[in-house]
Amino acid sequence: MGKTYRLGFFIIFLTATVFSQFLPHDGAGKMPPPPGCSPDGMLLQGPGHGPSPMLLNMADLASLLTELNIEKATSSKIMTIARAFSTALEERVLKIQKEELNIKEELLKDKPDFPAIQSIIARKTQIIGELEFAQIKRDCDIKALLTQEEYDRWKALIMKRIRNQMQGIGDKKNSDDQNKHGGQKQK
Repeated sequence: MGKTYRLGFFIIFLTATVFSQFLPHDGAGKMPPPPGCSPDGMLLQGPGHGPSPMLLNMADLASLLTELNIEKATSSKIMTIARAFSTALEERVLKIQKEELNIKEELLKDKPDFPAIQSIIARKTQIIGELEFAQIKRDCDIKALLTQEEYDRWKALIMKRIRNQMQGIGDKKNSDDQNKHGGQKQK
């Protein structure tokens, strides 16, 4: 169940990244986060050992560490790991978007170069693999800083928050569906 659950969130992230060009933009031209991600674009569940620390943002992570009563020195190390991952994630997402643009550019040509497209896809796949490895390393590094009791509390609280967020996403979708259909429920 755990590996399947983590894999599901990773697949959601990858799908959202690949099809991000189809997502709506807000007035400032900023895209909303992919499904299964926080407002910062962080995955709600990582593929490493246990739940991801990236629930909403760094402030939320700091609040979580305080709520769990994690020592200040350990909390500081966890925040450093999370910030480093956040930076690496942003860089990799930009690289993936660049490769997606390269594919689109190639497809706009009268005669697309399919070996070139295949090479671009291979680079993009490598970047996604680097991202998955970075998530696993982040999660293992954080787990190593916690005692078993702290880690168990960490997992329980994060899973509770994930369930609440997923319920909130479902509630918002139902509300949006009702608004699109004049307040009538779909059957």
